[in-house]
Amino acid sequence: MVVKRRFRGILLPLALYLASGAAAYFFINEARTGSRGIDTRNALLAEISRLTRDRDHLQAERISLEHRNAMLSSNSLDPDLLEERARLILNRGRSTDVVIALTP
Repeated sequence: MVVKRRFRGILLPLALYLASGAAAYFFINEARTGSRGIDTRNALLAEISRLTRDRDHLQAERISLEHRNAMLSSNSLDPDLLEERARLILNRGRSTDVVIALTP
């Protein structure tokens, strides 16, 4: 009888401590690595910052293209820009142009 009481007195609290420790470990680990955890949040924040940089770059490129498009309108036709585009499209150059061939 004394052995059973001692056995219950030691193993029952030990089992409860182990079970509560395992539950605490599970919830802490899930909070860190789960689908809504800290690691996922950090990855999403990194992706948001990358996409924000891409968006800013594309907005700047769009503004540049809109400006170049406005320069090609009949109201403010820039002859240099028109000549540059025509030479690029027709693959032509002037006799005074310097061509530097780069070998890959």
